[in-house]
Amino acid sequence: MRQLALLVNLFTLTSIAAQNDFDLDKTTAGTLGDTLTLEVANAGANRLFGVMMSYSGGPTAIAPFDPADPRSVAVGLDLTTNWYLLSTDASGSRTIDTALPNDPVFQGEVLHWQCATVPGTATILDEISNPIRTHLGQAGTGSALPGALLGPRAADFACDLGDGDTLLVGVASSERFRFRTLDTEDGPTLNIPGGGPAATRLNDGRYLFTGGIDGTGAALADCEIYDPATDTFTTVASMGQIRAGHAAATMSDGRVLVAGGSVNFADLQIAITGVLNTAEIYNPATNSWSAAPNIGGRRLVPALTQLGNGNMLLSGGVEVTLFFGIPLNVVSTIKTQLYNPTSNSWSNAANMPSGRAFHHPNQLTLTDGRVLLSGGVLVPSLLGAANSTAVANADLYDPTTNSWTATNMSQSRTTHSVTELANGDVVVCGGAGGLLSAATQLDSVESFDPASNTWTTVAPLSTPRAAHTALLLPDGLLVLLGGSGSTDGEALHD
Repeated sequence: MRQLALLVNLFTLTSIAAQNDFDLDKTTAGTLGDTLTLEVANAGANRLFGVMMSYSGGPTAIAPFDPADPRSVAVGLDLTTNWYLLSTDASGSRTIDTALPNDPVFQGEVLHWQCATVPGTATILDEISNPIRTHLGQAGTGSALPGALLGPRAADFACDLGDGDTLLVGVASSERFRFRTLDTEDGPTLNIPGGGPAATRLNDGRYLFTGGIDGTGAALADCEIYDPATDTFTTVASMGQIRAGHAAATMSDGRVLVAGGSVNFADLQIAITGVLNTAEIYNPATNSWSAAPNIGGRRLVPALTQLGNGNMLLSGGVEVTLFFGIPLNVVSTIKTQLYNPTSNSWSNAANMPSGRAFHHPNQLTLTDGRVLLSGGVLVPSLLGAANSTAVANADLYDPTTNSWTATNMSQSRTTHSVTELANGDVVVCGGAGGLLSAATQLDSVESFDPASNTWTTVAPLSTPRAAHTALLLPDGLLVLLGGSGSTDGEALHD
């Protein structure tokens, strides 16, 4: 027993630079009252290894315990009495289960974990895993993430990097959110200065960024592609039309459709008179753009959605009616259209139950193929533009019947997040409510059940936020990052 205790005390392992010899991952979210499950892989067959945990992240030098080992570990010594030994199986893997107490005193606690095989040839510790961090919380609640973002972030686009990591792309910078350690690091910067491009994921896993505005409010035609494999942005062919406030979505054949937008956001009058009814298509295989048929009206901030049948749904947006360049009407339209890539043509689809615009980031295609459009902005008229509000309407489009089902959230909202959970339910978090001229950040959270088409209000966020990024991590933890100039993050346990 004395030798085992000494071995446990020696689990103050490897230098940060020498870690990641084998893999340590988390498969459950750390919900209090449930089992926290970690997975060891590629650690060698039938190897004895130590499981280390702490409330602090070290680094802790190993040399005081083993003078022959110059390394350190990314855990502290505050929980050494809880460390223990296990062994891998013939494939070098092992599941680690830890029963978590259902005690609110642990709400928001973060545990640091690392594993090391023993013994080594010249040192007591042999190979050391990567470090991970787990966030503890009660079901249905949220609490702060352990680290802040590198800078304020709002309305970022999230690029999936694989392995649970995400690149948050903003106006002037990007940063990488790391699933295993729940922290961030600097990412690459877009080549084209400006803000508000439309972005969409290509079928090969890359991301296309189109248009946006420069520092004067003028729209851009510039485009670039982010490749997660090389972690680089590359400038590609420009659109045939400058545009910002447009929608973009990838079609089933791999091409990208963009529609609507405006040519200038220098002021409201220019933005309205410059609203477009044009559409165009990007072909990644040839790095070229071609014109598509015009859409059925001048649309600003509409939404584009790829349907399961291959057609593209264009919904809502601020529709502008011009008479010799003079705006006669400006309204969040109820109109929708379908684009057929095979025939290269548009056709009218069923009208939405309610008008909305600026809802492209808040749409979601459900597992059953229906499209959920939640919230957005209602511009009632040209003269009533100052009374534009967020909306509570949440409507479902069924492509098989070309019909809509109207539902309503309890709270009007825009710039909120919409996430489908593993059980198929949809959770809507935060956003901005009320008049856009005096919008209020929200802490409210609602859950949508697709089976019954009903909404339920659940526990609020710990901090109101809007224009944030929501990520459902591989272990089931939902994290909200930044929003409206914020650098903080929040974790929600289902």
